[in-house]
Amino acid sequence: MIDIHNHIVYDCDDGSRDLEQSIRMIKAAKEAGFDTICFTPHYMEDGYRSEKQELLDKVETIKRRLAEEQLEMELHLGEEIFIFPDLPEHLDRVVCLNDSKYLLFEIPLMEEISYIDDVVYRLFTLGKVPILAHPERYLATAKDFSFVEKLCEKGVLLQININSLSGHYGKDAKRIATRLLKQDMVHFIGSDAHSSAGYLKVAESVQVLKKLVSEKKVKEITEENPRKVLLNQEIEAKDFKIEKKQKTGLFSAFWKRES
Repeated sequence: MIDIHNHIVYDCDDGSRDLEQSIRMIKAAKEAGFDTICFTPHYMEDGYRSEKQELLDKVETIKRRLAEEQLEMELHLGEEIFIFPDLPEHLDRVVCLNDSKYLLFEIPLMEEISYIDDVVYRLFTLGKVPILAHPERYLATAKDFSFVEKLCEKGVLLQININSLSGHYGKDAKRIATRLLKQDMVHFIGSDAHSSAGYLKVAESVQVLKKLVSEKKVKEITEENPRKVLLNQEIEAKDFKIEKKQKTGLFSAFWKRES
């Protein structure tokens, strides 16, 4: 499996504190079934921010340590970007997933924002493909599921936290993650691990996943789609359908923005 959302890089956000903890987390990830990790430390305009070179230097340090311990793990770098109104104008400040066109972003957990549609639209016009982190955890989704359906229709891809399926984030997150899967709206999974404990229930959660969707779908969202991201390959819109009374193409509504 490929983990495209985690906080393993040390001393840069609320995840790993030091190199030793990063190594323990990678070992836990490997034990949980991951063989590839794309690091995604937080990027927040008014909070956690690291220079790209600083992050790359830390990744190299982690790689050297893994080599010393003869531990194999394919590593890449990205960021989980907390949305801000001028994000499209400041892409030079952030790190897309493995320097691809795919950008992992999050929104406030408990607040609604008015500018998400505009930011998404401008990202697409710049050739970026936004991936929304853990949509099952947002109050906006819990209040109105159409919030996330409309984002999907605009072309936004979705990454759920795998441990939402085992109830780690509560009943609402589990319910919403399950619904997203049943409606074939999930494109990726991630651990969102902030410590080794974040990987402890992954195997259990994967078993839940396998009961909800086909083996083909499991492989698609845990291996094939994330690999396409890392290789900067297209993820075809036709691969994903939103099961609604009135079906629309994934990108059709994107170009019909409300005035």
